[in-house]
Amino acid sequence: MTRGKRAALIAVATAPVFVALFAFGFMIRSELAFDERTCPFEEREVREVAAGVSVREEARVCQPEVEEHRWVLLRDGHPELPVAQRRLDQRFFRGASWTAAWEDERVTVEIHNPGQPDRVFHGPAPDAGAGS
Repeated sequence: MTRGKRAALIAVATAPVFVALFAFGFMIRSELAFDERTCPFEEREVREVAAGVSVREEARVCQPEVEEHRWVLLRDGHPELPVAQRRLDQRFFRGASWTAAWEDERVTVEIHNPGQPDRVFHGPAPDAGAGS
């Protein structure tokens, strides 16, 4: 086998390793940028869905052009509970809307981002956190 052929085969064989390492490094960089300690969420809106039950929308931009929103369930006498989260290109949050409903001790958050599939999140289960 010629030297050039051997070098080409080695390059082709090792390319997936370098692609995987690059992707892994990119994911780590992205996740570190969205660390709650260095890039906290800010409150956007609170909507009451029932007596003593509200949903708070929070948002943050920790990397250029990338926006993350989360929706947190607020119930009197209970700890805050994140029930939905989306991280998308900022353009998908322009004109976005959401609704929240409370039924059978459970919240449903429906999110519409133009250009993206609608998402529906449910939580918590009616017996979540109940002691045994």
